[in-house]
Amino acid sequence: MIKNSKSCILLLIFASVIGCNYSTSDDKSLLKNYDLNGVDNTIIYLPDVLKEVSGLAYLDENYLLTHNDEEGIVFKINIKNGEVVSEFSIGEKEIEKDFEGIAVVKDSVYLVSSNGAIFKFSLLKGGNNIEYEKIKTPLSSKNNVEGLCYDETTNSLLLACKDDPGKDYKNNKAVYAFNLTHMKFIDKPKFLISLKKLKKKFDINDFSPSGIEVNPVNGNIFLISANPEVILELDTEGKILYAKDLKDKKHKQPEGITFFMNGGLIIADEANGQKAKLTLIPFIK
Repeated sequence: MIKNSKSCILLLIFASVIGCNYSTSDDKSLLKNYDLNGVDNTIIYLPDVLKEVSGLAYLDENYLLTHNDEEGIVFKINIKNGEVVSEFSIGEKEIEKDFEGIAVVKDSVYLVSSNGAIFKFSLLKGGNNIEYEKIKTPLSSKNNVEGLCYDETTNSLLLACKDDPGKDYKNNKAVYAFNLTHMKFIDKPKFLISLKKLKKKFDINDFSPSGIEVNPVNGNIFLISANPEVILELDTEGKILYAKDLKDKKHKQPEGITFFMNGGLIIADEANGQKAKLTLIPFIK
């Protein structure tokens, strides 16, 4: 009888351990802490010069940096009203590229074009015709880079590819890394997003990254897709924690994403026949 009791206790302990190991990854997700289509979310409309707003980067509690997708011009905007406070242009001659993402690292700003080229300039110099450094990567327009952000834990830029993920990575979407310590592109994808897993677990048929950012609360990676309108969260190992559709009535074309330091989420939508806008979504603890 005592032996059987001990066996039962051991079985219970074993079952408990197994239960912990196989608990849903959703428990670690913060995406559920945002009411993405809440009626109380703050909407900030942007001026016409930003009707094709693309990437977003958090500067401080009052200002964001953003850009349109045709010229090497960066706009500093007031978070509270969307007004352009100042603008910066890189190069003596206007650079016309398909710019798709922006990141701030200390006093430096990085822009990425869809063909994977990275443009770096100093935020301190300001004004027009700012000198810049162009950094080439092995990525091309075939990969179609549509998102850029800074990952402080690895001192790297993360580049999200909308299209071709690279050889041998079919049926995935890829995020690559450029290490700023060694100024080196990492050939193997940092993260792979399985379209099959998205369909099986979250009933999402497709995902085409248009923006990427690190959540400052837990360090997880948030990505958005403009077509279809989807947002998802990866943990630091690249595991999909949660994914959710964005209602297209609220988000016609989500192109940019960033966070306040307290975890508040900011999404930028292109005009797409309406007015370009920012949506400020509080982090619900």
